Amino acid sequence: MITKKKVTLEDVSRLAGVSLSSVSMILNARADVSFAPETVQKVRQAAKELGYRAPSRLAKGRLPGRNVVFIVTPNIANAYYSGLVQSIQQAAEEHNFSTLIFTTYREARKEEEVLDMALALGAAGMVFTLTPQSLRKVEKVNAKIPIVVMGDKNSSPKVDTVELDNYSAGVIIGRHMLGLGHRHIAFISAMMNATNAIRLRRLQGVKDIYAERPGCSVQVFTRDYTPQEELNSIDLEQRIGYELTLECLKRKSRISGFVAVNDFIAYGVLDAIAAKGFRVPEDYSVCGFNNLFSSRISRVGLTTVEQQTEARGRNAFDILYERICGGNAVSDITRMEYTHRLLERRSTAPFRQTQQEKS
Repeated sequence: MITKKKVTLEDVSRLAGVSLSSVSMILNARADVSFAPETVQKVRQAAKELGYRAPSRLAKGRLPGRNVVFIVTPNIANAYYSGLVQSIQQAAEEHNFSTLIFTTYREARKEEEVLDMALALGAAGMVFTLTPQSLRKVEKVNAKIPIVVMGDKNSSPKVDTVELDNYSAGVIIGRHMLGLGHRHIAFISAMMNATNAIRLRRLQGVKDIYAERPGCSVQVFTRDYTPQEELNSIDLEQRIGYELTLECLKRKSRISGFVAVNDFIAYGVLDAIAAKGFRVPEDYSVCGFNNLFSSRISRVGLTTVEQQTEARGRNAFDILYERICGGNAVSDITRMEYTHRLLERRSTAPFRQTQQEKS
């Protein structure tokens, strides 16, 4: 007995010479997009010749009347990532798309599982809020499902990207701390490895600025953690910031300032300094990156780098939507780069000679 092969959207796309996303929208009679009459005719004719039959809504991975976009993020406990996710959802909602959120806890296996799921369910598109580890697979899936990656300028995957130059963000912080007279600082971080290249780039920016000034130093304190630890602890990075800062303070060094790799870790730094009876900024200056909402609270007042989280998240979806609508081909890679600005608040102040007394 010979089993007839099921005709897929990919088959229709090939025969019609029209992108997969466009074929999907035409055959599903999407009301919010339009195509040239000849394109619609080509797609419908190809579907008729092949005997294509549309699967049920559930089989296509769609909610009633909605397309579904997958958002892939390391976690949602860190307000930086939850902010990105929500801004993507805001833009998706405006175009009547639903979203599904998947957390990977920085595990390549989970990224690949989500990519497979997106293909199986026929997701309209995907947004990664961090440069994925499975880049080769992402690039392969991108030929079938539009994907946008939010990452560092240095990563440059062969897909549409919304980029930040995290090296320049480190340079900004380094110049700020040196400008205040802090010749010896500590850099507090977690997960400083190739998987988290954004963090390495921030550190390198700070170190390069300090290397230009003889007699200045940057001490690095970092700790890795497993995906399981990240899953099981909502405040993991804040706690790591706290513990590493206590370790630094025990050394009685000449450090007068702390740079945390993100605002979440900076909150742990602030707590550790207070726990040891010191004050910010009278005894130590503290900086972060990301400008989380809580960093703006007057009692916190964290000096940090604004990285336009909401604008980047919305822009990521806008680029994705353009691809979904057939406006850009897979080969037409869009790279959108955002700039930074320093937000100086109460957590940093000029170095005072009396600060040396604490060491």
